[in-house]
Amino acid sequence: MGQVSIDEEGPIEANRTRASWAVAALAAFGRQTGQNYTDGTLNVDDEALREIAGDLLANLFHLARINDVDPEEIVRSGYSHYEEEVAEEERE
Repeated sequence: MGQVSIDEEGPIEANRTRASWAVAALAAFGRQTGQNYTDGTLNVDDEALREIAGDLLANLFHLARINDVDPEEIVRSGYSHYEEEVAEEERE
C-alpha cells in the first residue's frame, strides 16, 4: 500500500499532522536531554514548549554552524514554510 499524502485530508489536518511530527521530535529530544515535558498530545505547556523547542533549535544551530550553514537561513526557511502552510488553511 502506498503512502498517502497528508494534503489529501486538507490543509488544517495537514498542519495538525505537521504539529504531531513536531511533538514526536520534541519527545525524542526530551528523552535524550531529560526534558520529558510532552505527553504525546498537541497540548504542550507554553513554558515547557519554549524551553524544549528553544533548546532543540539551539542544537540545530550548532549543527548548522558545524556544517557551514547560517542558522538564520534555517529560521527563514522554516518560517517561510510555516507561513505558506498557514496561508493554505486560510484559503480553505
